[in-house]
Amino acid sequence: MRPPEPLSCGMPPRLPCPRSRTTLQHLARAAVAATFLACDSATAGNSKPPNVELATDVVATGLDTVWELAWGPDGFIWFTERGGRVSRLNPQSGAITLAGQVPVSEIGEGGLMGMAFHPDFASQPWVYLAHTYTAQGGTRNRVVRMRFDGTSLGTPEVLLADIPGSSIHNGSRLAVGPDRLLYVTTGDASDASIAQNRDALAGKILRLTLDGQPAPGNPFGTRTFSWGHRNPQGMVFAPDGSLYITEHGPSDNDEVNRIEAGRNYGWPVVHGRCDGDIGMAETSFCSSNDVAEPLATWTPTIAPAGLAYYDATLIPAFRRSLLFATLKDATLYRLLLSTDGRSVESTETLFVREFGRLRAILVAPDGSIYVGTSNRDGRGTPMPTDDRILRIRPR
Repeated sequence: MRPPEPLSCGMPPRLPCPRSRTTLQHLARAAVAATFLACDSATAGNSKPPNVELATDVVATGLDTVWELAWGPDGFIWFTERGGRVSRLNPQSGAITLAGQVPVSEIGEGGLMGMAFHPDFASQPWVYLAHTYTAQGGTRNRVVRMRFDGTSLGTPEVLLADIPGSSIHNGSRLAVGPDRLLYVTTGDASDASIAQNRDALAGKILRLTLDGQPAPGNPFGTRTFSWGHRNPQGMVFAPDGSLYITEHGPSDNDEVNRIEAGRNYGWPVVHGRCDGDIGMAETSFCSSNDVAEPLATWTPTIAPAGLAYYDATLIPAFRRSLLFATLKDATLYRLLLSTDGRSVESTETLFVREFGRLRAILVAPDGSIYVGTSNRDGRGTPMPTDDRILRIRPR
């Protein structure tokens, strides 16, 4: 039995199961018009969306809890599955080859999670991965790297271990920034108070060198880059170097945050904005700790997960937008950012509950959008060919 998921990660409404594979493929490959719904519970403003029609097609099926999608330096889509597989998908043919198997502890939400590539992959073919493991009877997370020989991944080399872990709230998204440093999201590992312990590894955004050491110039001389996080499940850099994350709230205030070095993001004392919605202690904590407020919040929660930035020309109306997948809401969200990237101008929802729980997202170099479903994670209602990787393009 998997432990129950917190309220921000609840199951979407039950989805009907197609009667046959033929029916499923017909539905999945049919052109799907992008749907807009006003997000009444979001603090971001809403405006009429652009008239863009999108189509989806299925490029991979039969997977199990797709956790990360990343465009590889070799032109393949690399993806992780929570049980430990790392695979490469040919976006033209749909062929999948196994690159490696990571020994993980798949405990509740834990398992194989985030992935990133060395910026000099041609000469330094390292693949960075985050995963859950068990040590001395406890659950932990660690960051490893594995060398790719053109066919398969080598033995994991541990860069950072003993990150507090749990059956929930493991964070574990990875990204290499424009500063050529490795960023890691960590959740509070079901211990809310640890997020306010600035020296602990949990409840943070960490910034590391590419061999796992504290990055030079970190605000506190440790691996901590920002703190006061509950469960950051998505992370992306914009072209100007701005860093954004998605973050799960408890039963209220899921967040999208713009990350600044050394800032406190408030959890567990602050939920969402410094507006006193959970009591006066929230506002006083904000003022005394210089808490950074989110760009947008959602109550009821939607469980935001994988995050991407759209700057391609294939869908011009999507430029300057954050795109993120949601688990509980089973919907793809688009937030149009202001020109300075510090506020949200409008919110759009796409493919509302079309494909079930969505966890991973990728914008390919040609502007196509790829999304990975997470219906076999123990909280979804899988279709016969789940989990799947879907491609989204203009109709």
